[in-house]
Order: sequence, then C-alpha cells, then structure tokens
Amino acid sequence: MGNETTLDELAEWEGLYRIRNYVVGSMTILKVAGKEVTTGSTPIYLDELNGEKFRFVSKVLLPENKEILLGLRFTISEKVLDFKATIKGVRINEKKKRYTYLVGLVMQDDKEIMNVLSFVNKIQLANKQKKLRNVTLTAIEVE
Repeated sequence: MGNETTLDELAEWEGLYRIRNYVVGSMTILKVAGKEVTTGSTPIYLDELNGEKFRFVSKVLLPENKEILLGLRFTISEKVLDFKATIKGVRINEKKKRYTYLVGLVMQDDKEIMNVLSFVNKIQLANKQKKLRNVTLTAIEVE
C-alpha cells in the first residue's frame, strides 16, 4: 500500500476542535487482539478532539494492524476521567520520534457518552476563555 492516503483517510483526521496548548493525559494498553494486558502508562498530549475522536501526540509507537484497546486518562477540574479508544490512524515523525494518533472513542452506554461530551465541552469552554491551564494539566510542547 505504501504511503498513499485516500480521501476517506484524510476525512477521518478532519472535523476536530483544535486546542491552543496540549492537554496532558496518560495512555495505557488495555487489550491486544481481544486479550486483556497489563502495561504501564505513558504521557500523551491531546491537541484536537470532538465527541467521537481524539488526536494526540505520544513518544510511543504502537504496533500497527493489531486490535489494540487503549485506556486514556485525563484530569479536569480535579476529576479523573477515563476513556477507552481504538486506533484509527497514526502519523509518524521519525526525526522527532513523535507519533500522532487519531483514536475513536469506545462508548458503550449513556454514562460513557455523557463523560466524553462533558470532557469535550469543558475543554472547549476553558480553551475559548483562555483558562485551560486552570482546569487541567497543559503543555506548550511535547516533553
């Protein structure tokens, strides 16, 4: 397949709300090919989101073509929120050893949907009011 990108793949990366600074969270792997696994966590830097997808930068390259279920954790207004997600795409910056992931959120019930929408709304509002660092951990660059 090479490095070609289809219009459908490009469209997946569109329609996300851009955040001024990164929102710092953590990522862990919950399942690989349907089997539960235990891993440590690594920092992630969220820069775009909507009610269905997040885009973030990580310094960890996950294996491609594996059924991986991720656990994402963010703290906002002193409340810890956990999300589950699957990888929809990855863009590799080999020079900087940075990997930008597009993930689809896995929401199985109304409570999970409301958690996602509440998180997205709080991030968007704080970002618009330029008060993001007052409600969550932020970063200007990937560390």
